[in-house]
Amino acid sequence: MSFLIFKYSFKSLLKDKMALFWMLCFPLILSTFFNLAFSNLMSNESFEKVKIAITTDYAMPEGLDNTMNESNLFDLSYTTETEAKELLSDKKITGYIKNSNELELVILSSGLNQSIVKVFLDNYIQVSTTIYSIIDGNPQLIQMGFLENASFNEKFTEDTPASDSMNMIVIYYFALLAMTCLLSAVAGCNAISLVQANQSTLAARINVAPTHKLKAFLSMISATICFQFLSVIIAITYITQVLKVEFGDKLLHIGVLCLVGCFTGPMFGALFGLLVKLKAEVKEMLLSNICMVMSFLSGLMVLQMKYIVQEKAPIIAYINPANLITDGLYALYYYDTFERYFLNLTLLGSLGVLFCTISIMVLRRQKYASI
Repeated sequence: MSFLIFKYSFKSLLKDKMALFWMLCFPLILSTFFNLAFSNLMSNESFEKVKIAITTDYAMPEGLDNTMNESNLFDLSYTTETEAKELLSDKKITGYIKNSNELELVILSSGLNQSIVKVFLDNYIQVSTTIYSIIDGNPQLIQMGFLENASFNEKFTEDTPASDSMNMIVIYYFALLAMTCLLSAVAGCNAISLVQANQSTLAARINVAPTHKLKAFLSMISATICFQFLSVIIAITYITQVLKVEFGDKLLHIGVLCLVGCFTGPMFGALFGLLVKLKAEVKEMLLSNICMVMSFLSGLMVLQMKYIVQEKAPIIAYINPANLITDGLYALYYYDTFERYFLNLTLLGSLGVLFCTISIMVLRRQKYASI
């Protein structure tokens, strides 16, 4: 690799206004709009207990109010049925419970809180009925400590925390980082144009220079990778420190994945530029559209699209660099293990190496009768 070509390629990217906008400024602007749109969408709201009145006109089943209090779901009050009707009509309570002939819940309309109370009471009646039936048939079970040992809320699943802060909206930011990595494909395509003598007079001069065109190409691509990775670091810093979006504590792993993404992006652009025989401006336009489509399939515009592709066409998910980056970041955020992360990292790196190998092989075979 030629350090001189690397240095001037990097400086040319810094002075290219279009490259600065799309590779650096555009991700920052888009992340700001994401923050404005989603800032309150996933805000945590404290659960308000359901306000329920228990009428004192009738004897309630033994232990009902204690069970409701222990559930931490209800705010109980004890009133007469007349007072409970007034509170209900004024919508100061969700409903009231009476026990004239059987346990009964009185409400004005259906809703989430009403459903919570109904499900709780149905479960209470079912459990208590089961207990009474068992004891009626086997009274000696009381002396044997049946009630103390009975467990009617047995859990058959284990709760395993996946992350300290769960926020589905963060996937949009992951897809944004994936798009940022892939936007360097346009610079990779441009680098190929600069080493193909039939593309421009500048490319012709580079080909007749003493430096081998492969060496020049690798120097330009390296400058693109460094520039794009720097842009990704700036984007991550802006999103996490300024916009206060939580990415978790695995920032080193995030950086490694994005670095591989910044390698795969230019390699994909270089291969595209080699295989497509069109004008440089047309190729760059098509490549930008392809990158946006890949970002769309990874969930950048519609969150559900990522899961639709994974379910309906998983092969696309595994060959789409944007999805591999998004899924790798997703795995870091939601899981404590690294199997899925390393799978995405390996596939992404393999795609980059494949693109690079094909590009070099094609580039080495290109000969020109005259320049």
